[in-house]
Amino acid sequence: MGVLLIMLTGTKLFDMFGVPVPEWYTGLQENKMMAMVGVFFMGNMVESSLLSSGAFEVSVNGEMVWSKMETGYLPSLEHLISLIEDKLGAGAQQFTPDFESLGGAL
Repeated sequence: MGVLLIMLTGTKLFDMFGVPVPEWYTGLQENKMMAMVGVFFMGNMVESSLLSSGAFEVSVNGEMVWSKMETGYLPSLEHLISLIEDKLGAGAQQFTPDFESLGGAL
């Protein structure tokens, strides 16, 4: 995703940080379509490998709240929220997920 951002911003990003434009960037600019297709497929490969590993873990303040590797299944959203609230304690402010910032309600 970062490579796509760099490709779309042009040399402005390097100018903003006062860094000279690297040689690899000029190669990307000369082959934009091929670079974007490559980034897309690499991103999908990384995503599928992470999903196929079965790893899904949630921790609060460094303490494990949920591990799919240990339980073998994913929790429901309500169950996960209740586990997070329990870990935060009764005196903590109630946890309310902000689904609107994620693009809509689930």
